[in-house]
This record gives sequence, structure tokens and C-alpha cells, in this order.
Amino acid sequence: MENCAIHPAVAPLSYLLGRWRGEGEGGYPTINSFLYGEELHFSYSGSGKPVIAYSQKTWKLNSGEPMHSETGYWRPKPDGTIEVVIAQSTGLAEVLKGTYSAEDKIIKLQSQVVANASKVFL
Repeated sequence: MENCAIHPAVAPLSYLLGRWRGEGEGGYPTINSFLYGEELHFSYSGSGKPVIAYSQKTWKLNSGEPMHSETGYWRPKPDGTIEVVIAQSTGLAEVLKGTYSAEDKIIKLQSQVVANASKVFL
């Protein structure tokens, strides 16, 4: 983050800023369970705009092979509401809306729009 003031609408969520990493186990009824690593990155550009940039990626723990990634923007408002806009590498785009409590560090989101672009075949 650059040496500049954080926008007042971003300040209540500044605890998110930085890199977050972890490991987990995933599973679906149609496939075997799997272990994965995950990294989320939240950043503020210092643009003066009330926007937090977001990126996320996952990989297979046993091989390091990439699995999923997405990027987007978190747009908090001073009234405690928030909009999140995300695009996934698969062509899926999503808009979520919700609320946040800075004091409790709780963010509640609900999907509003999901759109699917053409699939990429390699």
C-alpha cells in the first residue's frame, strides 16, 4: 500500500488489507476429496477511490498445479453496505451485495447476479 490516506469508506475494512494464505480440503459428491492451498490478496491503491482490489487463487497441494482464480473489487459504503464484483478465470462473473460490521469484523454477502461468458477450451 502506498503512503497515502485510506478513503474513509475503506478504513473500516482496512483489517482485510494484505495477503491471507491457508490450506483446506475440498469435496463434491461427484469427485474424490482433495487438498488445496489458497491465497487471497486485498489491496488499496491510494487512488482516493473507495475501492479495495481483490484477487484469489487456489492450487493443488500435492503438485502445486493451479486450480481456480478470480479477481475483483470490494466497494464498501459509509452506511455499512458493500458491493463486491468478481470475475473468475472460467468466465463466470458475479455481483454480491451485503453489509459489514467493522466492530465485529463480520461481512455478510448475498449473490445478486451471476453471468457466464463463453467457456475457454485449451
